[in-house]
Amino acid sequence: MRRFLRPGHDPVRERLKRDLFQFNKTVEHGFPHQPSALGYSPFLRLMAIGTRSGAIKLYGAPGVEFMGLHEENNTVMQIHFIPDQCQLVTLLDDNSLHLWSLKQHGGTSELREEHRFTLKGPPGSPPSATQVTAVLPHSSREVLYLGTESGNIFVVELPSFRVLEDRTIAPEAVLQRIPEDNCNRRSCELVEALREHPKNPEQILIGYSRGLIVLWDLQNNKATHHFLGSQQLENLYWQRDGSKFISCHYDGSYSQWPVSSDNRQAEPLENTVPYGPFPCKAISKIYWQTTKNGLPYIIFQGGMPRASYGDRHSISVIHGSQQTAFDFTSRVIDFFIIFSSDPAAEFDDPSALVVLAEEELVVIDLKSAGWPAVHPPYLASLHCSAITCSHHVSNIPLKLWERIISAGSKQNIHYSSMPWPIDGGTNIAPDPPQRDLLLTGHEDGTVRFWDASGVCLHLLYKLSTVRVFLTDADPNDNMNTLGEDEWPPLRKVGTFDPYSDDPRLGIQKIYLCKYSGYLAVAGLRRSPVSGEILEEVPASVVPADQKKPCVQ
Repeated sequence: MRRFLRPGHDPVRERLKRDLFQFNKTVEHGFPHQPSALGYSPFLRLMAIGTRSGAIKLYGAPGVEFMGLHEENNTVMQIHFIPDQCQLVTLLDDNSLHLWSLKQHGGTSELREEHRFTLKGPPGSPPSATQVTAVLPHSSREVLYLGTESGNIFVVELPSFRVLEDRTIAPEAVLQRIPEDNCNRRSCELVEALREHPKNPEQILIGYSRGLIVLWDLQNNKATHHFLGSQQLENLYWQRDGSKFISCHYDGSYSQWPVSSDNRQAEPLENTVPYGPFPCKAISKIYWQTTKNGLPYIIFQGGMPRASYGDRHSISVIHGSQQTAFDFTSRVIDFFIIFSSDPAAEFDDPSALVVLAEEELVVIDLKSAGWPAVHPPYLASLHCSAITCSHHVSNIPLKLWERIISAGSKQNIHYSSMPWPIDGGTNIAPDPPQRDLLLTGHEDGTVRFWDASGVCLHLLYKLSTVRVFLTDADPNDNMNTLGEDEWPPLRKVGTFDPYSDDPRLGIQKIYLCKYSGYLAVAGLRRSPVSGEILEEVPASVVPADQKKPCVQ
């Protein structure tokens, strides 16, 4: 082994290293890198996350995880589950579609790619003619409807991905069904949204970017209703009984539209700019959820006033007189609502709001008063503050483990008591043979205790050393929070905060004695101007479940 200790580059040594040593990645902890798409299956109760590197990850009950990787390594743009099936479709930024299935193998399930497909137009047609912008898996589980930039809607058979050319919905055919004095033969432009009628699978709602919305009869291949919006369309959502739908627009407004058999063209029942009257950002996605008490939930992304809050990443929830704009510190990728999936149910009765941000996953309990956050059992945001050091301790004694659990439960009183709502699948892995603990030191002066015994990395306890390593600045100087009476009613949620870090508080060394239960933490104090190290801060010895040091 002496040859491995020689300095410099040695080709023989490098070859032997490759032959004798091998690195195999067995499990990934923490939050996916660069998430780009989100999907959810009410049937499977599984959530799917796609990334910019082409990875797709499925999550259910704690410990239930699946992962797949596209060969192309392109960005995953959209994820859609096939209704009532163990299948999903992904759309990549190279305009390719991929069909994935959960297959049983040896008593366990595996995520496998079944087919791939790229929509192609006639020879000489521009790429925009077949650039997919909207995907609708039909409830028949036999076809996909693909809306494109050109306004065409192609129908693709599943699982073969064969294009059914005779069922293509062309924009020219749509405009022919609309009175000329209403549409002025204007171009439909790209398809922004496709939504199947909740009560009639033979009808789909088509939304075009210029504001035209059409209810299309699939059986008779014609438009039965048309709706003309005055603003650029962003998205659509049906009310549960199919009597109305809601549309959201580029100017930060949303409109409610009635659908009746005796009214082929309708005016909006209500047009609302929730954060007007000043110019607002676009509302990119919206939900309309009915409840037993008659007051619906209106949940939407964006819509903030451009001048003062245009840089906010927000999702607003409106329920009667209650209104809250949840403010995220990283860009919102997508979100979905967990509600009653029983087709016989009369109301949606939403229970949870699930938001995928660029740096974390946040779940909001919509059933409890005040809409508190739910403590996530996985997808931990390890990098909520930059990690400066770590320490792993295996085979923790039960007494110390229980003390840490008890201390952590006292910190989580502000979280919702709701059980984790994404609970599909069953974790059949055996219980871990021992209790392992991972400690991470962060730049904001915190030490976090993680349960690293199994696949899911779970936060047990957070210890702040801000009061131990004193500085001249108030550690809460950067916490810019709004009061309850401020408008818009913003509420900061999540654990990721890129603005609260103070390098002078960064943790440099951690050591935990698992027998005595004492934790040693060391840091460096830095100049607030130059960043130069002024002095070494001696280690502080802290009981693992307390905040005050007993030796400094």
